[in-house]
Amino acid sequence: MSAHSPKSKGRHPSPKTFERVPYRVGHILFEVCDHPENGATFALIAGEATEAKYKRPLFTGFVQRGMGTQLRRLAHWFDEQEAKLPRDPSRDEGGV
Repeated sequence: MSAHSPKSKGRHPSPKTFERVPYRVGHILFEVCDHPENGATFALIAGEATEAKYKRPLFTGFVQRGMGTQLRRLAHWFDEQEAKLPRDPSRDEGGV
């Protein structure tokens, strides 16, 4: 059973042996946890969903070797694409 499923969240809204940690990337919500029995897992969730039926995980899985490197490569690609975008002072960190 996934620690990210709606049933799991309903049964264990505030688990004591692990923590569900959210990371928002654009309109996607990554939820990760290091479960003491099931290991490290992740879920991809539609972060801007307004109805509960759409807030279910789109995908869940176990963390596997090499994923960190793959995600860093993806992050590097995003950094390169962001550098090409025109500057918007209102969206800069520390902007108003």
